[in-house]
Amino acid sequence: MNKTNVKVSLRIMGDRYNTKEITDSLNIIPSESWNRDDPIRNSGKKRSYTAWIYSLDSVETLDVYGQAKKLEELFLPKVEKLEILKQKYNLDISIDFVIIIENQETPAIYFEETFIKFAAKIGARFDLDTYVN
Repeated sequence: MNKTNVKVSLRIMGDRYNTKEITDSLNIIPSESWNRDDPIRNSGKKRSYTAWIYSLDSVETLDVYGQAKKLEELFLPKVEKLEILKQKYNLDISIDFVIIIENQETPAIYFEETFIKFAAKIGARFDLDTYVN
């Protein structure tokens, strides 16, 4: 029997920048990265922006904040570096949530003050995608 899953990622986007510099500065290896104009699989299309993405594994849970907290704990010590990189390359930062709802088990979606302050410090937006199976 499938259970509801939540995946959380921190996505750094910009026009053209060195993704290796992000990796080296944060001392975190991304789950995925690409450069603007890279091909998108076999679609014949190209990427419209450069991205550095760190994703937590998808987890069976009914608590979105629990996953958000893990991302906060990893990146909170790197806020200053993120701010510098964001300024240097005119980057956008997004905290992305992918919620796959199984068996009508809807998770709680809420954010504590510490997480909101963390997101505000790095100027992140939230992107929540939900899928109901």
